[in-house]
Amino acid sequence: MGHPDRVYRFSTLRRIEHGVLMVAFVVLAATGLPQKYPQSPISLALLQAMGGLETARIIHRAAAIALMLLALEHIGSVLYDLYVRRMPPSILPTREDFRNAWRALRYNLGLEGSPPRQGWFTFQEKFEYWALVWGLIIMGLTGFMLWNPITTARFLPGQWIPAAKVAHGSEALLAVLAILIWHVYHVHIRRFNRSMFTGYLSREEMEEDHPLALEAPSHPIPLDPLETRARARRFWAAYGTVAVLWLVGMVWFVSGEKTAVTTPGPIPDIARVRAYAPLTPTPVPTPSFLARATLNLGSSWEDGIGAFLEENCSFCHGPRRREGDLDLTAYEGVLKGGRSGPAVIPGAPGISPVLIWTAREDHPGRLRPSERAAIWLWIQNGAPR
Repeated sequence: MGHPDRVYRFSTLRRIEHGVLMVAFVVLAATGLPQKYPQSPISLALLQAMGGLETARIIHRAAAIALMLLALEHIGSVLYDLYVRRMPPSILPTREDFRNAWRALRYNLGLEGSPPRQGWFTFQEKFEYWALVWGLIIMGLTGFMLWNPITTARFLPGQWIPAAKVAHGSEALLAVLAILIWHVYHVHIRRFNRSMFTGYLSREEMEEDHPLALEAPSHPIPLDPLETRARARRFWAAYGTVAVLWLVGMVWFVSGEKTAVTTPGPIPDIARVRAYAPLTPTPVPTPSFLARATLNLGSSWEDGIGAFLEENCSFCHGPRRREGDLDLTAYEGVLKGGRSGPAVIPGAPGISPVLIWTAREDHPGRLRPSERAAIWLWIQNGAPR
């Protein structure tokens, strides 16, 4: 650490974190972008090499779990450094970083004679770090919505799920482009920075990129050993509680529901194909007709939809008979569905079996146009309870 020709910059823990992040990011990009652009020849080749779409999804989700565990560990280590070791929060943006960004722009345009003098972390490094934090938050939230669409639709309108898909894919593309353009240039092309692999940066590089860190090195605030132990006990009590809740939430995250979207396998009975893909599509009700139908049947499960389904469908799909392992008399049973999957897919009436099956001529229960319109609108609005 005290070598005259180099400066100790990153600890072993930070280098391990970077390695895990690097591997997880590459795996997520390699398995996620082919799903966003499935018709691309490169995507098809990657999916075939991985063993198909379902295998790519499994690998993608495993890498996402690794990233969530890494986030939990990193948050704990950063807070430990700040609270127990009393390290200065040098990664936080300051007004000086915005001034340095402006000076760097002027320097690159030839309007200033020298680049800005910066400290332990440059404004470029802070930008990358906080962009990564922001990206992880967006990817985590939208990933949860796509992984658990039925649960999401219970709290949010169904339109949020396709919106989450767009945000998830767009943020992933933005992250990949940022790494390929911004990170690769600043770390590998402009000058190959090996500090995240070796832990050290040469003194010459420090003088060029971080001169203020050499002039005024930062040190943790000295504390009494008793105070340090007391801080450590308080930290581990609080962080341990948060970590347990985080891990419990992750278990629920990955096992809370069977996703509504799966890759279909071969269908041996062609009659089932006709049942789910009728040759004559069901016409979409007009807005005025939908409004009139809602007045008659209600706009939520509690408002009348549930009572209607219980009255008309309970003989075959009630608690006693449960044809097709389906119970349409309870809200949870409608969303859970039966052997054919969910009876209602919130936000997607066109592919909800409760509307498809009741449109078949051989189905014992048929819906009048006004009833079909009301159920259509209820599902379109996210199937509210």
